[in-house]
Amino acid sequence: MLNFIFFNFYSMNMHVAEVSASSGFAAMSKTSNTYLEYYIENNCIDDLRCAVEVDESVDVRHAVLNKVVAPYGTLLHYATKLERIDAVRVLLSEGADPSVLNEEGFSAFDTAQSKEVKCVYFQYFFEMIAQSNAGIPLNVVDNETSKNQAVHWAALHSNVDVVRYLCEYGFSVNAQNASGDTALHLALSRDEPEIVQCLLDFKADLSIKNNAGLDCRRSNSTVSEQRDLFSSFNSLDDDDVDNADQLPSSEHQFAASSPEAEGQIVVENGMAVVNGRGSCDWAVDESGDVVPDEPHDEQSRRIQSAAWKLLSNVWPEPQLTRVRLDESDGCSCCCLPEDSTNHGSQQLQLNVYFYSSSEVGHGPLVDQWQKLVPLFESCGFQVHFQQAVFNGQFPFEASALVCGVYAGRFRRCESYRLKVGGRRPIELISSDLAGFNAGLRTLAQLFVRTTRIEIPSPWSLPRLCVDDFPSRPVRAVLFDLAGCRVPTVQTLHDTASRLVSWLKLNVLMVHFEWRVQDSNLTLPYTSAELFRLQTACGQTFADFHLVPSLEVNCEEIGHHRCTVMLSQFSSLFSTSDSVHVGSNLCRWMLSKGLSNWQWFFEKFRRIFWSVGEQADLEKVHQLPLHCVLMLDKPLMDTDQKRAAVGLLDHSVCLCLSAGEPGFVADSIGSMTTDGELVCSAFNTAQNCVGLVVCDWSGCAIGCSAVAPALRYLPTTYFLGLAWNCRQRRTPDQLTDITAHAFLGSTELAPLFHAALAVGKVERALSPLSSRAAPVSAIVQILLNADSLDLDNVSFRSFKKARIELQASLDGLENLKRHCDFNNDQTLALLEMEVVLDLTILACRIGQSLCMLGTNPSPAYGCQMINVGISNLSPTARTDLANRLLEIKSRFQHVWLGRNLDTTLPEVMKMFNNLLHSLLPSSMHVLLIFWNKFHIHSCRLYAFHCVVGFVEREKYRQQFLERCDGVNRYNPDNVEFLEKYVREQCDKQGVDMEANLTLLKLYQLNPNLYNERIVCRIFLKCVMALPSADMVLAKCLLDEYRMESECLKTICDISALLETCRFKEAWQLIRKEADLVDLAIGFEEHVRHFVAHVVSITYQNIDTQLLQQLLGDVNDSDFENLCKQYNWTRKVDGSTFISNHEATIKSRNIEEKIEFNDMMSFIRDLSSEK
Repeated sequence: MLNFIFFNFYSMNMHVAEVSASSGFAAMSKTSNTYLEYYIENNCIDDLRCAVEVDESVDVRHAVLNKVVAPYGTLLHYATKLERIDAVRVLLSEGADPSVLNEEGFSAFDTAQSKEVKCVYFQYFFEMIAQSNAGIPLNVVDNETSKNQAVHWAALHSNVDVVRYLCEYGFSVNAQNASGDTALHLALSRDEPEIVQCLLDFKADLSIKNNAGLDCRRSNSTVSEQRDLFSSFNSLDDDDVDNADQLPSSEHQFAASSPEAEGQIVVENGMAVVNGRGSCDWAVDESGDVVPDEPHDEQSRRIQSAAWKLLSNVWPEPQLTRVRLDESDGCSCCCLPEDSTNHGSQQLQLNVYFYSSSEVGHGPLVDQWQKLVPLFESCGFQVHFQQAVFNGQFPFEASALVCGVYAGRFRRCESYRLKVGGRRPIELISSDLAGFNAGLRTLAQLFVRTTRIEIPSPWSLPRLCVDDFPSRPVRAVLFDLAGCRVPTVQTLHDTASRLVSWLKLNVLMVHFEWRVQDSNLTLPYTSAELFRLQTACGQTFADFHLVPSLEVNCEEIGHHRCTVMLSQFSSLFSTSDSVHVGSNLCRWMLSKGLSNWQWFFEKFRRIFWSVGEQADLEKVHQLPLHCVLMLDKPLMDTDQKRAAVGLLDHSVCLCLSAGEPGFVADSIGSMTTDGELVCSAFNTAQNCVGLVVCDWSGCAIGCSAVAPALRYLPTTYFLGLAWNCRQRRTPDQLTDITAHAFLGSTELAPLFHAALAVGKVERALSPLSSRAAPVSAIVQILLNADSLDLDNVSFRSFKKARIELQASLDGLENLKRHCDFNNDQTLALLEMEVVLDLTILACRIGQSLCMLGTNPSPAYGCQMINVGISNLSPTARTDLANRLLEIKSRFQHVWLGRNLDTTLPEVMKMFNNLLHSLLPSSMHVLLIFWNKFHIHSCRLYAFHCVVGFVEREKYRQQFLERCDGVNRYNPDNVEFLEKYVREQCDKQGVDMEANLTLLKLYQLNPNLYNERIVCRIFLKCVMALPSADMVLAKCLLDEYRMESECLKTICDISALLETCRFKEAWQLIRKEADLVDLAIGFEEHVRHFVAHVVSITYQNIDTQLLQQLLGDVNDSDFENLCKQYNWTRKVDGSTFISNHEATIKSRNIEEKIEFNDMMSFIRDLSSEK
């Protein structure tokens, strides 16, 4: 910035005298330039100085030095072009004018290429200022048109150190330019509190008015760092937009900065206030928030409360929000009428107009709208595009929205202003298309939340104003695709779309890893899938970027292999102009010299460069400036480190993990601590351009049971901070917002309360189990319970954890009973249930270790606390193993609902290892056999009939061979699997693994969909009750497919059976006899399910009622059922089912603890009391 100040300031003080040169000088000047050029070209500095000083007349000397000679210009131009640093110093010291222009219109400084030559000009400029005999008038101006002095340029373009330097040397802080602005006016308009405070320290006058009649007390900003300085230039008054086609640019500027404009922050009596047309002034508190006056009537208070409640649900939180109250009616809302053309539907009509004076044309704005139309349709709106608006001369309907882009009205990129009410119901203006998109997303959130806020009209928005812009330009999420969790391409795209639409994400990094032991670079997706992903992301929004990320698993790689690998990786992402390089690869590339990778640095416009260690940070000065450093949390966790990072020449991004390594779930405390680090990094390191939220795979942090839903809340919280680091909400206040952003329904907020409960339980147990606590106690139990140190953990602590986790699980069960969900929502709910069940199982293992285990080393720790799963009683180990098998089966189902099946063997290692510890050694061979044949299966179903067993077994073997590995979802398998489904229905067998595979193939290949086969599969799911096969089948079927009448009927039968409404179920089965006949034996299986429910429910039941529940069976079939289930018919017309109190099985536990072993335990109890 100094070069800019230097030029304008230097050019206004070099006064060349009008000289009448003598004939002798004229003769010398014709020949001397040739010699001077020779001296400069050959770097003869002494000869050059002597030749310049040959004439003692200063005026003659200046005339020679500043003479423009074609083609290069003056001697200073020539020396600068040749980069003769010493010659440049000599010419400047002898009075050469750097502001003289050559024939091409360039000054000598403009032709400087190297940093060293430019530093000569900077150094000489400060030397001239510092010397008292420099001959520079302090009141000199740049030109007669603008009359800006050096202090004006510094206040508008430089930093506080330069301003302070000029003030200390006597420059007038109250000098006015041609517009009447002082340096304080310009500093306030620039939003630089430090410069404003510096000028006030040097007695800047607040009362001086500029040509527009504005003084600094009523300027467009404040003098306090804590005051919000945004809304002054981010405002566009109603009249300004209407007359934008007629106003000149100067009038635009003053219209935007006028204090009479509606909703402006101004400075009065040392306090910032907000002026609004027809409203009271609102003070700004110390935190920078606008504090409105208390309304006088009850209706206004109610509307204002509802409005602030509405704005509190907008995320990321806008920088400045205001609620407007109309004096005429106390409160006013913008009502949005229903669309009468929709034949009774509840959709609303929204007419969109465009300002004709917008700096971005009608076409690009419509293109951006088209991308967001589905978002508004999901909110219940029908969007209709209207004509462009000229001077506002058209009838604004109640449901009109007028928008435009005005870059000159905003100081920051991605800024927007959203106004509701006034002469236009809704108005949206922005600085660019990115800000336009951000404003539309905020408006969509307001529409969604309006239905949940109590305001007078059922569909209305309160009159409000939102001024917003991002704190940092980079808001990124990194998805780790190198570990055990690799989502499908569709899942990845859907997640990215929600992040962009609701959380204003603008960079998505997809992280891959090259294993050097592999001969070629192998990615989990095909080239076609990667191309479709890039195309889809490129068409999403103009401000969204897909960034590929690459890492190596070690640093021992050859130069040639690395070059081939980087070239191959770059070709796969040919449409991307940015790339991310992992820390290991970065370290290796730096060690081999950056000159070898020049082609790589020239290929990409922006390179995200990971720095993992402090030693790597010391070498980054070698990198080109278009590299953005990605720094992990340990490199910026102290003020000293952040200050050091702020001195780097490169831009930096802070990397935070969405989840703490070694823990299943994040906690409120850990997220809040990381949030404070983000704010400190943004405030301290001015070169910090954004935040990267890293969603690492579960295997990367040690536990494969990490569900994606556990990372949603931290991601929402951190992306909100990246947009507005001034927000003060805690993560537990964002559960509703997270549920809507990721799952599309706030009803799923209890899911994230459960995630917080898991994180809370982990932190409560971890300090007890390990003093260092690098890994939570639950993760330690799941990974290696035999080596767990439980000296300080009691049975009671694990019991309390189980109670709290069970309460969260019960809440999810209650949620399932009262709400209907789509596929994604159901998967997220099942994921959280699996996590809760797994953590409860870990607590049970901890309880068993505390109560029943035997310490193999009595000399270590307390004798009564025994460590080691192998020493648990057989009964306890059997119970735990059975529960783990059930959880493992459910986990496999849920995992394959989102991720590629090739990742399943790796993720199941944790379950297999724990199961290996629980099972006795005699069953280890059986476990290995089971895993070998079913490593890719979701569940192994036994066939219930002997007839046709050999033929079905042949189908089973063919299925395992054809659907093994990457061929599992080969479309060529559809015909075989359909034939297999018919075989199951005809021969009363079931193979749910094959059925689910077929449903997944239908989902991936819609053109192959066969509804009749799907009906057969759903009937087999009903026949498998009370298992949860129906839920799993629904998850693999698109939502619109469920609109089919036959599928609805089967789902209704399943729902009636699950809710024990057996009479209604039989009526529906009889009515749809043709449908249920697709699966032979359907009624028999339903009858056995009813008998099972009756057996565990009743002790005595009326015989006639029981026959009705069983489907009005005849006497002979009823007698057979009584024999099968040991029921007894009584003479009084009832049937005895079972005496449940007599079937309670007692457990005989042999005590192995002696009295001497209890002494230390009794002493510990007495000490605790």
